[in-house]
Amino acid sequence: MRVAYFLILAVLLVAACKSPREKKIDYINSLEASDSAYNLNQMTELYWNYIDYADKYPDDLRTPEYLIKAAQRSSSLNKAEEGIRLLERLLKTYPSSKFCEQALFTMAFSYENNLNDFDKARKYYTEFLQKYPKSELAEDAKLSLDALGKSPEEFLESIQKDSTFDKN
Repeated sequence: MRVAYFLILAVLLVAACKSPREKKIDYINSLEASDSAYNLNQMTELYWNYIDYADKYPDDLRTPEYLIKAAQRSSSLNKAEEGIRLLERLLKTYPSSKFCEQALFTMAFSYENNLNDFDKARKYYTEFLQKYPKSELAEDAKLSLDALGKSPEEFLESIQKDSTFDKN
């Protein structure tokens, strides 16, 4: 009985002695579990916790993922320019991260759809296609390049012209 008591006490002490980093990860995980696209407060809380984690633990393997997750939420929070800075940070600081492909596409998409800066969107879509020509997102990048600055009607008209031209 006495051994079981000490064993339980030891487990509780170890659990209580989590590092601040581990506690932050647990908190982020709990926010992610309850994250809702419709709850602005939760989304904002998660956004700032991702950034805080990346600032405090730049060498942690989770940091590039948290940067891209924060950037993705930035457009919903009307923080597109901040999101782009986060993506630039990811690309510069973690150039070999598996999240760079997604970051570059997201940056182009944000310039196009959130900031209406078609020149920069074109630049980043083109860079994306050069770096990741076999990506699952490559076709989306090509379509986005073709549609840049066009109204939906103009884009449909250009597709119809191209398909008519291809038939002749």
